[in-house]
Amino acid sequence: MATISKKIFIKSPVEKVFKFVVAPENWTKYVTSLTDIRDVSSDKVEEGTTFKWEYRMMGMKFNGKGMVTENVKNKSFGLKMEGHFPIVEKYGFAKVDEGTELSFEIEYGVPGKLLGSFANKVVIEKLNKKEAAYVLARVKTLCEELS
Repeated sequence: MATISKKIFIKSPVEKVFKFVVAPENWTKYVTSLTDIRDVSSDKVEEGTTFKWEYRMMGMKFNGKGMVTENVKNKSFGLKMEGHFPIVEKYGFAKVDEGTELSFEIEYGVPGKLLGSFANKVVIEKLNKKEAAYVLARVKTLCEELS
């Protein structure tokens, strides 16, 4: 699996950033390739909460199941998604002055059979790096607007 790690400073309190990031209704707002989240197993998003997802890449739709792997209030949040693209996402939240340092790490795999059918590895890596940067930029924009 490949890994991408990024950080960004957000001029918004850690409590607001955390609350925004962990809410399933917001996931499609800041992960633009994520087009649908449904069948969330619990109103309280905690470790073990499950959901179904739909992701669009290069004009193709992919579906799968996901699970919250960690949720430590105002500290960390993690997801594991299974399907054509196995994904593990980890978010870290740190209070810095009057704002938040948000760290984001994503591990992803692309099965060889799928890779050969529509793209090469370099293209997928570039798309994922761009998406990771965009995720952080969207969280920053949306959370700073809320403050």
